[in-house]
Amino acid sequence: MAISKFIDITDFSREELRETLNQISYIRANRSVYANDLVGKTVATAFYGCDSLSQRAFCSAVAHMGGSVVSYGEIKGLSLKDAVISMSAVNDAIVIDHPLKGAARAAALYADVPVINAGDGGRAYPVRTLADVSQVWVDKKHVSNMKIGFLGDFSSNACARGLLQCLNLYKGNEFYFISVNGKPLCDDYIALMDKREKPFVVFDNLFDILPELDVLYVTKVDKSSFDSEIMYEARKHNFTLDERMLMTAKEDLLIMHPLPRGEELDESVDADPRAGYFRGQEMFSVACKAVFSKTISQKVGKNVTPGWEEPTHDCFCGKADCITSTEKYLPALFKETSDGRLICKYCNGELKRDE
Repeated sequence: MAISKFIDITDFSREELRETLNQISYIRANRSVYANDLVGKTVATAFYGCDSLSQRAFCSAVAHMGGSVVSYGEIKGLSLKDAVISMSAVNDAIVIDHPLKGAARAAALYADVPVINAGDGGRAYPVRTLADVSQVWVDKKHVSNMKIGFLGDFSSNACARGLLQCLNLYKGNEFYFISVNGKPLCDDYIALMDKREKPFVVFDNLFDILPELDVLYVTKVDKSSFDSEIMYEARKHNFTLDERMLMTAKEDLLIMHPLPRGEELDESVDADPRAGYFRGQEMFSVACKAVFSKTISQKVGKNVTPGWEEPTHDCFCGKADCITSTEKYLPALFKETSDGRLICKYCNGELKRDE
């Protein structure tokens, strides 16, 4: 299966996702595979954000496949459109990380080389999601009939949301959310699980559910998500995972974390064989290889027609976290729900009628 861009994990069907998981497992077990697939090719990395771990994972994958990286960083003084067209002219693919939602989708409107989304403002991190699902696949030998826990500020974390989107596809999975700050589960998480009638429970203490879990996905906990530092300190013992707490967990529990971490994941866990977060960094680089193999491996010259789309509606999103707030020339792209609501295709936010 070849793809012309990779913007969101939903670009893959369930069957395509399974095929890709098998490919990632094969690449991991055979490190020399695809070793020459990017010889003579250059990959542009445009990291407007500061996710250095992700950037290095992509660069490592390119090097292992025989290619070269041209690092653009944040291209100041150019619109996103001009930057993308300029990078397309002299490179074979573009990997973009941007603080605004929908930036990768916007880039793909103008690029005549594959665009790979390394992260767009907390909306999606599809390659990280591929790596996370692959790690579950490899470590647990399956992706169904599990009890999966999410701990941290998961409602605003695109990595947690991406993993939930994928594991929600498979039968028998149950989901448990440890709300570190006592806030309710956000509506889009509930809608995801309701769509496939998946059971879920929200807890405020990790200890109450940890013994039941097969997978625990931990995300960084920021003090800013609490009403006060006093509340953070008062609740910290409810969600800090340490080796002492792991005494109650299953022997084959898989602990994941996208890194960097905070106080939610104590360093005493690092030596435990159940700690999978450093192996997850290896899996991330392998997932990058799989994505490159599906986009530019063995291809000659330009291979993508820019994905320009005509405006769908005579209105404008412009939300502060949407790429349309700064790149005002972009076509207005919305999808209309059955009840008449307009959802921005860039940021996935709903357009209010008075906006």
